[in-house]
Amino acid sequence: PDYMVPSAWVQLDALPLNNNGKVDRKALPIPAQDALLSRAYAAPANSLEETLAQLWAEVLQVEQVGRHDNFFELGGHSLLAIRLVNLMQQNGLEVTLAELFQHASIESLGTLLSQCTGAEPQNDGLVVVRAGGADIPLFLVHEFSGLDAYFPALGLHIEGDFPIYGLPGIPFGEAPLRTMECLAARMVGIIRSVQPQGPYRLAGWSFGGVLAYEVAMQLLGMDEDVAFVGLIDSFVPRLTDQGKARWGDEHSHKRQLLQHCTLYWAARGEAGQAALAHLALLQAELEQIDFQPLLRRCREEQLLHPDMAAAAPEDLWHYLDREVAHGHALAHYRINPLGLPVHLFRAQEHPTELSRRHPTLGWSDEVPATLLRCFDVPGDHQSMMQSPHVQVLGQAISQALHTSAVIEPRAYQPLLTIQTGHTGHAPIFCVPGAGDSVTGFIHLTEALGPEWPIYGLQPRGLDGVTVPHSRVESAADFYLRALEQLYPHGPVHLIGHSFGGWVAYAMAAQLQAAGREVASLTLIDSESPGGNSVVGKPYTTTAALLRLVESLQLSSGKSLGIDALTFAEADDATQMRLLHEGMVHAGVLSDRSSADAMRGPVRTFATALRTVYRPALAYTGPVRLALVDDPTLDALGNQREQAAMLEGWQREARDLTVWYGPGNHFTILKAPNVFSLAAWWHDGLTVAAGQVVS
Repeated sequence: PDYMVPSAWVQLDALPLNNNGKVDRKALPIPAQDALLSRAYAAPANSLEETLAQLWAEVLQVEQVGRHDNFFELGGHSLLAIRLVNLMQQNGLEVTLAELFQHASIESLGTLLSQCTGAEPQNDGLVVVRAGGADIPLFLVHEFSGLDAYFPALGLHIEGDFPIYGLPGIPFGEAPLRTMECLAARMVGIIRSVQPQGPYRLAGWSFGGVLAYEVAMQLLGMDEDVAFVGLIDSFVPRLTDQGKARWGDEHSHKRQLLQHCTLYWAARGEAGQAALAHLALLQAELEQIDFQPLLRRCREEQLLHPDMAAAAPEDLWHYLDREVAHGHALAHYRINPLGLPVHLFRAQEHPTELSRRHPTLGWSDEVPATLLRCFDVPGDHQSMMQSPHVQVLGQAISQALHTSAVIEPRAYQPLLTIQTGHTGHAPIFCVPGAGDSVTGFIHLTEALGPEWPIYGLQPRGLDGVTVPHSRVESAADFYLRALEQLYPHGPVHLIGHSFGGWVAYAMAAQLQAAGREVASLTLIDSESPGGNSVVGKPYTTTAALLRLVESLQLSSGKSLGIDALTFAEADDATQMRLLHEGMVHAGVLSDRSSADAMRGPVRTFATALRTVYRPALAYTGPVRLALVDDPTLDALGNQREQAAMLEGWQREARDLTVWYGPGNHFTILKAPNVFSLAAWWHDGLTVAAGQVVS
């Protein structure tokens, strides 16, 4: 079969052996370009194949197409694939786009048409590049345009007995997602619909590599194993994101259109100089001309990339709209530690000045040397996905996949003893809010009295190294394992503050389902689940940081002196410096602390803010909810906000007691307000639920 025919031959004096005398596959060299086999031309075998070859040659603008040639290796991509499918249907050859992706040679597609069989059903948002196989699937993530052309071109040359799936961008016409975290969350949903549990293997080309990195991050945040992360010529975002401002105004789509045209004509050399001059004039008028007139002028003056010229105007708008969303996502994305090996496949031909200055494409600044694996492959950024270079790339990825393995994540113990208490009292387990520490419950511990055993469940990620949980249920599972090791039997009290209230609710539901008694469940100023207020929104890193600044000012009662506009326009390093300086100025941090001291809390806070929680498992026991006023709202505003929270929790908890306490979201846990909270909590151990206490 085709997939077992070697694409390259490398002559060795001897096979490398390990200490056990077996072939050491890790020591086998990646084939060089001169080792590649050239595919001999094979003429079409019948009239159907001849028709297909003519249509392919017309679309690809090549003189000759052999029956074994691959559409995508010859330069085909999604826009050309759409044109080819339409052209074939006009000629009475009914083929879907999915079928073309799975049968990308004249011979294979001709056989499909002769047999009149349909392609394997596609999951929503999924391209089946290679079906079947017993090993762990590989998921390939779309590049910047959202197109999926490289999936079959690369998948053809990745060896192994496992399925390969492609994850294309959001379909045209659907609302684009504008953060990497939202894009990755969509990918995670699609991936888990095919493979519910890990270990997972991921790879992506260019923009897709960064997105695959975030997908891996979210899977780790669900306590799933990730066995492979492959970045195919992917730069870290700060080196290529072109700045936040470029993607955030009404001119972004026009800029992107002109950039495509400029890149096309710049590659034409002398023949493109006149077109470039016209484009420069249009660039100068960019802010005075709307998109449709600009597109019309580009079309009339024959400035469009040929693929764009052939596309319908509405498809072209959707295409650019998706790219602008991806540009916005990349410009606002922050790389955080993954704690896993990262495999970087670098194109070696025609390096840019940027790649010469950053030989690891910036990843050595983000990934420890012990975890960064670099592979050099022939071709430049584009040609590495075309024959013959894509064959070497496929071999390199095959080798890396063969040697990769799941690495145990760094051990993390969330349970911290706040107070040992006295025997005979059911223990109290406290879950802090977003980005907060268990130290926030110190004052509540003092107010409750010395007799109670009190423990804090420290959120993962605050240390700046471990990956925060990306699902409420995953955090609840993780905390319960620690709780049950300490207290395997008997009733427990649960208290959750803010976002921690969601986790405490999920823990109570799981304990109840397991037959374990929940002595009490208390939620302190926790939004109701469902993403209908502050938490559960698609925050960029900057938006999350500005939320954190507001929270710190509310908690400390002091201004951090941060100008929101200046802060929003700053780069990542400047933002962290401004945050640190503001916290030192307000006395929240010591002036001896490092500027990186807040990276863990910032990351954990942002992850919690983006988390959407809709309880799949209900808790039917008594729930006690403490509500406080927001000092930034007037009386009517607080009344509306608290009514919404109460209504939301009443949908989740049939047995609800509500108390309106003193202070604000943070000072409710500080003296003197915390003593009122503690008294209400004590009283609730004997007061029947279903009451409203003022």
